[in-house]
Amino acid sequence: MISKTLALALAGAALLAACSGEQPATINTDAMVDNGVSLRNLAETEVAVPKPEQLTVKGRLIPTPSDPTSRHFLLRERKAVGGTIIAILRQEHDGKVAYARTETDCGKRLFHVLGVGPNRALVETNVAHDGPLRPIKGLPLREELATYVCDASGTPLAKG
Repeated sequence: MISKTLALALAGAALLAACSGEQPATINTDAMVDNGVSLRNLAETEVAVPKPEQLTVKGRLIPTPSDPTSRHFLLRERKAVGGTIIAILRQEHDGKVAYARTETDCGKRLFHVLGVGPNRALVETNVAHDGPLRPIKGLPLREELATYVCDASGTPLAKG
């Protein structure tokens, strides 16, 4: 098992390689799971903070029937150079909030987490890469999030 610091460094190197057009090195994504990159319980991790009385960005509530105990919000989405959609999401659960930066390939039905953080500013820069873009099949929460993000961006999620 690799340390969290090493896992983050490897993820960052892979992300830089991907951005430069080079193929990223192979990363053991099983070890990345230890980074706590789970959107279903992100607000239950050390990344989460107590929910402020007023949030500066309200966001758009995302219907997530597969996660009825949390509320997920889309704060921002933008199309990346490669055509994927980068989104900033907020999860609210049990009086806490956590943020995630995700990437979705709407045409290929692929999704992954790029970063997580306790606030919107940090999630833009923190790296918690959970591996390469991968299929959302069999992952209902990720499919619900991807569907909403793709629709919001004007690029509907391809049929599964």
